Amino acid sequence: SSGINAEYGVVFGATWAFRNWTEAVEDCASKGLELAMPKNDAENEELRADLEKSFLTHPNAAKFAHENWCWLGASDEEEEDVWRASLDNSILEYYNWDKKQPDNKPAVDETFPESQNVAGIHRGTGRWDDSYKHYQRPYACLCAPQDK
Repeated sequence: SSGINAEYGVVFGATWAFRNWTEAVEDCASKGLELAMPKNDAENEELRADLEKSFLTHPNAAKFAHENWCWLGASDEEEEDVWRASLDNSILEYYNWDKKQPDNKPAVDETFPESQNVAGIHRGTGRWDDSYKHYQRPYACLCAPQDK
């Protein structure tokens, strides 16, 4: 992510690989980064723009033409409707939910007994949806600030 001038002071590096939510959180953490979690409209728009830019240029992205959703570092697993950041478990103060979201759809079956407890962002609209954490999706890590 070096050499990119982020308009809003943040930049997100997309990973075009199918991983479930937990794996995405762990992959970003293993690089000393955090799974993308916008804190305001400007960061949300930067994430959407970075995902779209990466989607159009990354050699791996073509496989994801039918996958519009990417993971966000947010979960309400601990307490329903209390959305927390995966990085430090702090309660979110910013949301960009799509219409009628989050809707906490029930568990699919016994194999995946959880309801929709994690969040994703639509790379086209920037709107959020709650989702099942076993889904396999691409994601982005928040890149380290360039001045550090």
